[in-house]
Amino acid sequence: MTATRWSPTDSAYQARLLRAHEDLRADAELRGDGSLIRPPVLASWRRSLAALPAGTARTGVALEGGSLTEARRSHLFSVVLPLLRSRLIDPAVEAGLMVALGDADGRLLWVEGRPQLISRADDMGFAAGADWSESVMGTSAPALALTTASSMQVVGAEHFHEAVHPWSCSAVPVLHPHTQETLGVLDVTGSAEAVSPLVLPLLEATARAVQEELRSRLPISAAELAGSATSRPRILPRSPTAPAELLLTGSRTPLLRQGASSIELSGRHAELLTLLHLNPDGISGGELAEQLHGSTTAEGTVRAEVVRLRKVLSAVPGLEIASRPYRLLGPVDSDLQRARAALERGDVAAALTHCSGDLLTGSEAPAIRRWGRRMGAHLRELLLERGTTAQLWRYAQRPEVEDDLEVLMAILEFAPADAPERSAAVARARALRGESD
Repeated sequence: MTATRWSPTDSAYQARLLRAHEDLRADAELRGDGSLIRPPVLASWRRSLAALPAGTARTGVALEGGSLTEARRSHLFSVVLPLLRSRLIDPAVEAGLMVALGDADGRLLWVEGRPQLISRADDMGFAAGADWSESVMGTSAPALALTTASSMQVVGAEHFHEAVHPWSCSAVPVLHPHTQETLGVLDVTGSAEAVSPLVLPLLEATARAVQEELRSRLPISAAELAGSATSRPRILPRSPTAPAELLLTGSRTPLLRQGASSIELSGRHAELLTLLHLNPDGISGGELAEQLHGSTTAEGTVRAEVVRLRKVLSAVPGLEIASRPYRLLGPVDSDLQRARAALERGDVAAALTHCSGDLLTGSEAPAIRRWGRRMGAHLRELLLERGTTAQLWRYAQRPEVEDDLEVLMAILEFAPADAPERSAAVARARALRGESD
């Protein structure tokens, strides 16, 4: 038996799977040569048949409303959501895929993606609060990852439930850094791109990063380590407050997120939080007035704006503004800081992901505009120096860069003759120059 016989995306293999599903519907048995199905998938089908003898699945919501909110709050993924968003969720969603974060029982706590994709997935029961364990939904990547405690991919008709056949998914388990018990599962779902060769390494690297982050946040005693290794996964004591995260770049409305909650920020509140975030040691009222309004005479206005912002932050546990000097208290991460760090280390891919566009688009605050120009120039320079053709073309799609002829010429210089980016860059460059075809 050669490996290519089980190539999951191969059309002949998918056709064999569909015939096997017909056998299941006919008599709930796998007739013929079961070796034509990948071994882990075949084993999962057999377990699924035992749990779901009718050959179907029991779709339904396991958690909703307050119970879902509490399950999210109490799960350790809530502690590392900023990391999960930067490492996995944001790049996957930008690529047109969905990301699900599930607990050790297979219940999906978070499902994120573009609205149209989320709506389609909801039709098959793939939604926050749903139970996607093997005993409920049969074979899927998250179910297999939890059952086998290893990285898994499930393609098309490899899924046990017929409604899931149009989809593909990759998933990896996440282990508790101290007990090594299964804490949950990370899943990427979507088209065939969800099982591309790059997805599992991304998931595995994210799982390792999550474990290391939790290791640093969760000290454990020898007595706790002596607990039973065969018990259900234990969530050890932690701080009840998840870190907050600011999303400040790109054309989206600025957001302040904490766990599963989000607050849309007004322009002024976003500016204030950005400047406080960029000045962790504190900033005086006069300096804030100068940076926001261009004059220290606006200090009284700044005081009133800070009072209003404090009322907004009262809904965010663990986050507040101290006075004399003004400073932000509590753990805060941001796409801005992640982008700055990526730029400093010369990481083009990470810089493009975290800096999704201009800083606070539309802001007239002098300091915000200076920061935005500085970061934008750094990103452009890094891309022209080190960026791949694909990265340059991705960058060229941004509104603030669409008329940048130098970026287009860099694409034309390095793109292969048959690259789709090349023909598109040629057309745009001609239009900018006023040339006809």
